[in-house]
Amino acid sequence: MALTGRRLEVDRITTLAALPRESAMVVVGDPGSGRSSVLDAVADRVPLPVVRVGVNGSESRWPLAGVTSLFTALDDPRATAHIAHLLQAGAAGTGAPSGLAAAHDFLEAVQTLTLPPTVVLIDDLDRMDEDSQELIAFLAGRLAGTALRLVATVRSVSSGSPLAALPMLRLEPLTADDALVLARSMAPEGANDGVLAILADATGGNPGVLREQFEALSHAQLTGAEPLVLPLRPTATTEAIAASTLERLDGVAAGGTRTDGADAGRDLDVLARLALVPVARTTGWDRDALDDLADAGLVVVRGQSATVRDPLVRSALYWRMTARSRRSLHTELAAASADVDPRAAAWHRSFVDDVPDSVALLEAAAAHVADGAPHAAVALAERALHVGSGCEDERAALLRVAEAMLAQRLLGLAARYLAAIRPFRRQEDEVRRLRLLYSVQYLRGETVHADELLVPVAAGAPEAPAVAGLLAMVASFRAETWDLDQARDLLARVEQLGPVLTPHTAEIAGAVQCLVAAVDGTLPADTELYDGLATARLLAMSDPALLLVAHALSIAERARSARRVFALVLARSQDTQTVWAEGARYLTAENELRSGNFRQALRAVDAWEAGAGAAQRVREPSRVVAIAWRHFAEGRSYEALEVVDRCLALRSTALLWGTTAKLHALRGRVLLLDGRVEEAVVALEAADAVGRSLRNPAVLRHLGDLVEGYVRSGRIDDARSATARLAADHHARPSRWGALVLARSLALVADDTTRETARRRALELFQPHDSQYERARTFAALAVVGTVAERPRLGAAAAAAYEAAGLRRPLATPQAPAAMPSFGVPTSLRSGPTPSAPVPGTPRSAPDASAVLTSLTAEERAVVQKVTEGYRNREIASSLFMSQRTVELRLTQIYRKVGARSRSHLVALLT
Repeated sequence: MALTGRRLEVDRITTLAALPRESAMVVVGDPGSGRSSVLDAVADRVPLPVVRVGVNGSESRWPLAGVTSLFTALDDPRATAHIAHLLQAGAAGTGAPSGLAAAHDFLEAVQTLTLPPTVVLIDDLDRMDEDSQELIAFLAGRLAGTALRLVATVRSVSSGSPLAALPMLRLEPLTADDALVLARSMAPEGANDGVLAILADATGGNPGVLREQFEALSHAQLTGAEPLVLPLRPTATTEAIAASTLERLDGVAAGGTRTDGADAGRDLDVLARLALVPVARTTGWDRDALDDLADAGLVVVRGQSATVRDPLVRSALYWRMTARSRRSLHTELAAASADVDPRAAAWHRSFVDDVPDSVALLEAAAAHVADGAPHAAVALAERALHVGSGCEDERAALLRVAEAMLAQRLLGLAARYLAAIRPFRRQEDEVRRLRLLYSVQYLRGETVHADELLVPVAAGAPEAPAVAGLLAMVASFRAETWDLDQARDLLARVEQLGPVLTPHTAEIAGAVQCLVAAVDGTLPADTELYDGLATARLLAMSDPALLLVAHALSIAERARSARRVFALVLARSQDTQTVWAEGARYLTAENELRSGNFRQALRAVDAWEAGAGAAQRVREPSRVVAIAWRHFAEGRSYEALEVVDRCLALRSTALLWGTTAKLHALRGRVLLLDGRVEEAVVALEAADAVGRSLRNPAVLRHLGDLVEGYVRSGRIDDARSATARLAADHHARPSRWGALVLARSLALVADDTTRETARRRALELFQPHDSQYERARTFAALAVVGTVAERPRLGAAAAAAYEAAGLRRPLATPQAPAAMPSFGVPTSLRSGPTPSAPVPGTPRSAPDASAVLTSLTAEERAVVQKVTEGYRNREIASSLFMSQRTVELRLTQIYRKVGARSRSHLVALLT
């Protein structure tokens, strides 16, 4: 299983290990933080011989046992002789050398070894005997001449430790995103994604604790069939971390910042009480104790709320108490918080009352979600599921919790609680449940079957208005996934219920009609839409309706109009639910990508990524396009393809054919622009097979790429066939993009008699307002079939157009012309592939590092110097007075110039 969330740490250690000089580093991490896994990853990546030294804790009582293990692992005859010397000295009764003499004796013994440059990885150095720890620490500071690069892991380093003077790397807890990715990789088949999100949060980003909880929880709990008991019961690793953390109270008291130990006891009592509740209002609590605990890093006080910072510490404190003690304290705290903190009071009463009020718990949970405290909401919701009876009122309250989570775009949690809600008898609540269910399914990239809507509803039925709204919403989903016939059928059913439609439903239905027309290539002109897209008319519309209209405009290639409507949604973001504001951000990014404005697109992607979790993004295929294009535009083709491939692994053509087609088309485009023509054709043919029924070529935009791929691989008959299809579809549904790409395709497949005319038309067709990206694609494609004399000019024009479009990638100079078949002689339908040459204006493979080292700019050389010294990007940015993004861009340029595959490979090439 791949190491999750430790890439930067592994890169830094690998870089240090690859330096030409001897060096040492101490890796500090809590129990379960993955210290051993990091060393495993380093051992797999460094190009030098690796020596692993394991530590047997039971040998820590034997002096110099650790040093003996180190010499044994080095596997050198002289090392064996020194071990014998140590053992003989002990057997003679004189004992091993000690103090400074022993240290120098040890250093001299290591320096006399005949070793090649070697990486020594010592796991759990702090479990060795004390003499060995001191000697190895002494050695680590004096490695010159030993050929060793030493990396040791420890749980902690005190200020007086000899290791404190060495370079240190702290393994912080995994981020929420990385912890969720890791949980998904560990989870058994059928695990509920919302439950995994809860576990990722409740285990504090500690991989070891997460693994232990998977072993402790039942299958029913992991699949969501049974509620979780929160806080989670502590594991052995949890107890070890909590014990270490709670030592801070004693340490601060011993340091003299408190008058006596009584304060420490008071603070521990307050901390234990605070561990009984997910979050509490500070009113009524000992503020001095809360301030002391906050200073010690044990409690977070935000505004009028306080909570235990580390969920592992809270878990250990909670379960150390007996059930009787917890109930007694819950009783006391319920009474104390009844007037000042009703949410906490509902939580405490659920442990005291004979018949707990589950509805009160769920109402408090929904309020916590609205206040931005989802972890507290989850604790109360799980408690309600644990003690509730599942009656209709409880399910309605749980539905409100799920609705609040959807509004904050907590899709996994919303789905987790939706799964716990049985259908309602009350039709109004059942329609709300279905609306929420379909919304969550769609946003998570799942198929929305909506079988419940197959039953017709009479216009006079009480539930007709709500069902009409549901029909309009599902119609929008069908239009987004290009199922236009189903979308039209649903809209027709909405029209049949016209007399009972609410204004909101009528507005959504009208916006969906715009989207259907845009996908079909028949959207009316802007002057015919909403009073000419008048601002006053648009401002009166709801956020979802505005997003549908803006997306329709984007698909119809009206980027400026779409940009303006998206801006209206974002301008009133304070009053907009998170789900709609985030939707506006990533659809804005998609709009800029479709228009070929990469500079604006990358800014939009940055704004969107700043407020969204990466782990959630990978689950949503509609958003993968923006992420992959960003990677590619910044020169990271491998990462772009990795994102697409990971998303494709979660998709199925039978479920979301439109999304699947878009992902294959994007994959083919990236491969084509990266010069991997044969692979590109395979991906583009898959997109064509899946999306063949879509008649508007400007939506999927794959046929122009497919024609170019066929031409570059020598399949001219196939290229002409695809061009004929593109021409037919474009004439039926004309668009500006279609005209530009059709002209380029015709130029690529033209025979000797019409080639010059077709090429001239393809270039002259462009106007100043047209996409610079498509202009660059045309220049680069025509250079493939151009003459030797024309290639430099066309390649330079392609490079300039790519730069104008904001495609931030190093661009190749024109190469020798590709071997092209004669256009005057018909070729077979499946003519053999011709070796593809790099397309001018697209990235080329990097030359040898030694040939380009001198071509690095002064700024790039400064960045390289910092990289070889083991600096991270953030540290490089600080020391060179540039932004972290600039550092990333400089590194990307350096990688391509020297042909480096990674940070450690860069160091190896340049040193």
